[in-house]
Amino acid sequence: MQPNGITIQVPIQRRDERRSSDRYVAAMPVRVDGEEGTTRDLSTSGLSFVADRDYAIGARIDVVIEYILDGHHYPLRCQAEVVRVQPTGASFTVGARLLPQTEVRGMPEGGPDNAPRPLRRVG
Repeated sequence: MQPNGITIQVPIQRRDERRSSDRYVAAMPVRVDGEEGTTRDLSTSGLSFVADRDYAIGARIDVVIEYILDGHHYPLRCQAEVVRVQPTGASFTVGARLLPQTEVRGMPEGGPDNAPRPLRRVG
């Protein structure tokens, strides 16, 4: 609430999409097949990222997301399949679906109790 009792209403709307899970906006360092990029958003079923090069639709890619918490790096490794590629100026926005056999590796020592906190849903 603003000072003096003024309320500003902000409409929040969920888009009608085919996605089966919520997306979270997150700009995180990512390596795709060894090349650096930045995530745009993440979900339990996929991600989109910005890359300097084009990827073929259907290509299988190795993804390492550098999750940083309290100054510590937690590399999250997975495999994905490219489902969308959109040129964006000199770069490309790539959408990828996580493959079912993907196993999140890179758990910090000490097990799940020391795992990074989950992302908060935005919107």
